[in-house]
Amino acid sequence: MGVHPGRPQPAKDDRAPDPDEESLSNASSEGNPVDDAACISASSFSYAELEEKLKRIPPGSDVAMPSAKMFEAVETLVSSLRCMAQQHDLFSNLLRIADYTKAFVSQHKNNEEKLRLRLEQAEASLFAAREDNEALRAELAEAKSREETMDARLLEAEDEKDLLRGEVRQLRAEVSIEKKQREDLQLRLSTQKEELEAEFAAEREELEADYQKQVDEMYFFRLSLLYEETWYQTGRPFNSPGEEEKLRGKPAQ
Repeated sequence: MGVHPGRPQPAKDDRAPDPDEESLSNASSEGNPVDDAACISASSFSYAELEEKLKRIPPGSDVAMPSAKMFEAVETLVSSLRCMAQQHDLFSNLLRIADYTKAFVSQHKNNEEKLRLRLEQAEASLFAAREDNEALRAELAEAKSREETMDARLLEAEDEKDLLRGEVRQLRAEVSIEKKQREDLQLRLSTQKEELEAEFAAEREELEADYQKQVDEMYFFRLSLLYEETWYQTGRPFNSPGEEEKLRGKPAQ
């Protein structure tokens, strides 16, 4: 591009970067909104620097001196360009932030879906656990009912056992009494038997003695009859041993 003879060439800006410009650039990179007044104040034209650069122009040069309006226009243009660059950086940061936000939202949705699935699984597990708990409670209540029934039956059995023990003790006492009575009865019967046997033996001896006495009396009576009969028939006494034995063996008439 050629140099216009009536326009001065913009001097190359070799100055150090302004701290205000760096702060604006950092603010735009961090995603903060750009303030136009801050852009204009940060990019304000330095007349001292321009004066220093004009002094470097040789005295006999035919270059036209810039006017104040031209400096204002250049200043406005530079400020606008800087603001546009900062806005471009800001928009880039905003787009990057939007992408990050979309990725975060997508990840959040995925995490939310996973959490929802885990919540549904947890609810299903909780429902199953509640059902198991209800079943266990029902079994526990049934077991308690059976235990109470068994306790009642055990108490009844213990009462019956005590009653049976009382009856057994009573029966044992009765059996002991009957045994004692039976022993006493056996003792009395044995005593009576001995007494009866003694009486029977005495009566038997007495009867035997009476019988023997009667036999002897009958013998002597028959002998006397035979003696008398023989005496009357033969005129002699009866003293034959054989006949006497016959008379003893012959029954009485």
